[in-house]
Amino acid sequence: MFHNAGIKVTDQELKEIMQITTDDIRENRIKFGKKTSLQQMFTIAKRSLKVLISA
Repeated sequence: MFHNAGIKVTDQELKEIMQITTDDIRENRIKFGKKTSLQQMFTIAKRSLKVLISA
């Protein structure tokens, strides 16, 4: 996913990013009955990466 976009992350970072992304989608979309496209998921994952890096 990130590799195709030229973004390098470790396996551990990817695991953490996907957990943050999953939590975000669950809390902010599924509970409100919204569907998430693949593009929206990737956008959320990129934001999650920024959060992970800044922590």
